[in-house]
Amino acid sequence: MRTNRLFALVGALLMIAGLTSCKTSGMAMTSRGQLFKINIDAPNTLPEGGDGNVDVVLSNRGVNDIQNILVDVQLPPQLMVLDQTQGTGINVAHAPGSAVYHFTVGNLQPGEDTTLRFHVRTSFGTLRESGEISVTAWQSELPSDKLFRKTIIGLQ
Repeated sequence: MRTNRLFALVGALLMIAGLTSCKTSGMAMTSRGQLFKINIDAPNTLPEGGDGNVDVVLSNRGVNDIQNILVDVQLPPQLMVLDQTQGTGINVAHAPGSAVYHFTVGNLQPGEDTTLRFHVRTSFGTLRESGEISVTAWQSELPSDKLFRKTIIGLQ
């Protein structure tokens, strides 16, 4: 009897956690079993005029598909984009001269990752680090409808 109460309590707590949702450290969970994660893989430091890759990895660690994700990636003026690639099924919109890239991900299946890659060259000038590289994802099932992640690159 005591074991049944314990299982009921644990189940109730999990349901409450799923319904209220959480958002920490580039990860968000929804009541539908979706666990959406953003990682930014960028070098900690680069030399002046150095090249490197900034990878934005979108992951679904839940049990249901995540559909209709809109992603904005904003790069600071200290990073010049030499090349940009993305996975299949992802649409990109970018105005020349703009520092913001807009992506549309139609469907991200459970256990799937997709990568948005930016090959960049640094131009720090007198600064010791780049401005913020920021990623914002919008999807109707996410808490507050969005998830945000940011990082910087330092001068080597």
